Amino acid sequence: REHPRNHGVCFGIGTLHASTEDHAEAIRWFDQAIAIYPYCVEAHYNRAMAYQKLLDMAQAVRAFRKVVEVGDPKEPEVARAQARITHIAAIIHQTQGISLDTYLQSSDQFNRAFKRMEHGDWEGALQGFQASAALNDRNAPCHGNAGLCHAYLGHKALALAELDRALELDPDYEPARRNRPLVANITEGQPMAGTTFQSINYGLEGLK
Repeated sequence: REHPRNHGVCFGIGTLHASTEDHAEAIRWFDQAIAIYPYCVEAHYNRAMAYQKLLDMAQAVRAFRKVVEVGDPKEPEVARAQARITHIAAIIHQTQGISLDTYLQSSDQFNRAFKRMEHGDWEGALQGFQASAALNDRNAPCHGNAGLCHAYLGHKALALAELDRALELDPDYEPARRNRPLVANITEGQPMAGTTFQSINYGLEGLK
């Protein structure tokens, strides 16, 4: 309250929230610190780590890149950020067969589609998930959510095909496992109504 424009105070509060695993609140305070002092390398780095803890890998990568952009190459945070970017890029290439930049583009498409789906814009969301899958076909949540959109549009066969693709990519993908029996009971050509599906946002679960 006494020093609302002190970036160090905001950074400290963010760090305390991160220490209690409240990463979303930590990010809010790191954002405030960065807004006050855009060259606060520590805030950028801790912000990136918080996003990684939340499994928002696209935002984590962008934050790590910001560390490299604004920091002195001699600072330890810059070296650690670059190492993490390299590590994440290697895992993405190994598991999904795409570059880091393509992953980020696919993630952006996915997130826009996810917001449309939350608002019941099934056609717009479906187009977004299809655009995301065109960049990264190995993302099970993308196919699973596309299946939900097809179901709500009355496309039973296409919905089942997308859910089956999600399970092919990840046999343990729980949302698709739960949603498939529900979709199997709808009638082709009749939009699904009155059923709560399980959806999931974009992420690389298990990536450390």
